[in-house]
Amino acid sequence: MPKQAAGRESEAALTALFARVSRQAEHAILPINDCAVAGDDRLPAFYCVHALSGTGGSDFVPLARLMPDVRFFGIQAPARKMADTAFALNVASLADFYADMLVNAQEEGAFMLGGWSAGAVIALEVAQRLRTLHRREVSLLVSFDAAPENVATALRPWHPRYLWALARNLPQWARHDGIFNRNSPGYLPRSISQKTLSLGRALLLRARGEKLPEGHAVEGFMDIARFPLPQQMFMRRLYGALLRYQPSLYPGRVVVYEAAVNPPHRLRQVGNIWRNVAAATQVVRITGATHLTIMREPHVHAVARDLSRRIALVGG
Repeated sequence: MPKQAAGRESEAALTALFARVSRQAEHAILPINDCAVAGDDRLPAFYCVHALSGTGGSDFVPLARLMPDVRFFGIQAPARKMADTAFALNVASLADFYADMLVNAQEEGAFMLGGWSAGAVIALEVAQRLRTLHRREVSLLVSFDAAPENVATALRPWHPRYLWALARNLPQWARHDGIFNRNSPGYLPRSISQKTLSLGRALLLRARGEKLPEGHAVEGFMDIARFPLPQQMFMRRLYGALLRYQPSLYPGRVVVYEAAVNPPHRLRQVGNIWRNVAAATQVVRITGATHLTIMREPHVHAVARDLSRRIALVGG
């Protein structure tokens, strides 16, 4: 088997194993790569906040594998906390919990935090808590193609420049994430099927006269039925909390890795949103990447190269 193919197979197995193990773990912070497991304190530590599923680490395995000189840790929601109906009702309380865990895990020194998807928004509030409540320095905050919802964007959907940019995005979307994506056969039918099933569940609940659970809108873009029930409820609570979250201005350094390819129906304007939240924001566009592929082969290599350089400059 070619070395590259063997590497991808090993990475996929590691990601799957990590996802299964982390769902059962009761720790909030878990080591992702070898040097984090070894506990080499001479190397800088980077903490990655979980996405909507609450399981921390599996999304970052490809990136951590490419950065062996950085200790990668995943921040996750412990299983017992997911089952607590009061947990993750708002982003602030969730950030308080994770900030406390980080301070206990790393008693001194500056923190470097990052997050993909929902994790980027949670990481922002964790960084705020570390700075203001714990008086700890956050030397670097990294967003992997995600931003808070309730922030003004540069272009409104009816603006001619917005519509022109959306039109220019269509060929890229079709090539990298749409019907003509040879690397993802059946992507579009699967996507349509998933959305149809999600909508069907919502309509069935309405037909029965049952009240839709908080955060039910999450089922409009992903199938959460494959997760255990407590985790499903956690995801619904967290999604509702993210939609309500109002970020404060952030005074620290932020690096945003923005996927160059947008969905066909909207411009996400991730970089522009972050510039309105943090003045010291630097945006790195990853050519050919979508929100889902920015953390995967081959686009994750560009992210790893740039992030490695920045962490080396920032230090621990």
